[in-house]
Amino acid sequence: SMNKEYAPIVGVNDFVEKARAFALGSSSSALAEGRVASVQSLSGTGACRVIGEFYAKFLGTGAAMYLPSPSWGNHANIFKSAGLEVKAYKYLDAAGVGFDLDGMLQDLQAAPDGSAVLLHACAHNPTGVDPTPDQWRQICATLKKRPGLALFFDSAYQGFASGDAEADAFAMRHFESEGVPFALAQSFAKNFGLYGERVGVLSMVCADSDEASRLLSQLKIIVRAM
Repeated sequence: SMNKEYAPIVGVNDFVEKARAFALGSSSSALAEGRVASVQSLSGTGACRVIGEFYAKFLGTGAAMYLPSPSWGNHANIFKSAGLEVKAYKYLDAAGVGFDLDGMLQDLQAAPDGSAVLLHACAHNPTGVDPTPDQWRQICATLKKRPGLALFFDSAYQGFASGDAEADAFAMRHFESEGVPFALAQSFAKNFGLYGERVGVLSMVCADSDEASRLLSQLKIIVRAM
């Protein structure tokens, strides 16, 4: 029979562990070193809302979340509801058909410290336009020089961009391999067809296991209240 009791605050452990390995890979050094803090969430929307609450609490008054222009229609609603100011960075080119790497990098280099930046891991919604691996390397190199920015990947379509879930994880895995910390929202509504189950995960890739432990404690406080 199914267990009808409450799961722990962090969620169902086996699910959370498999979900973050799906994103970060079986050879992830961050997972091996115990420096990823994760909580189960109400699909990707819930993960976005929890990280929004976290940023509103810890980035300071008037903190902004930078979204690509355009972004998923609900992103702005979620982060405004969490108390963040919502700003945009360039993403589509002037013709509206390609990726504007230079515009994106200029806008993110100009973002003030203490800002959060949302990156679509793959299958950008609503455009379907993604950076190439080489462009992701340039984005990572630029953001690595901006430790004052809080980076957040939203991964709602892993496997849907290329048909290969491993290939679609390139950006997240490259940032991790470069030692760049980030938060990660995962949804399994689309790629596993689990719409009604509302299963997602919020993870934070940290510098060390002590930081991961402290962050997990704060995420538990936020989740408990929500």
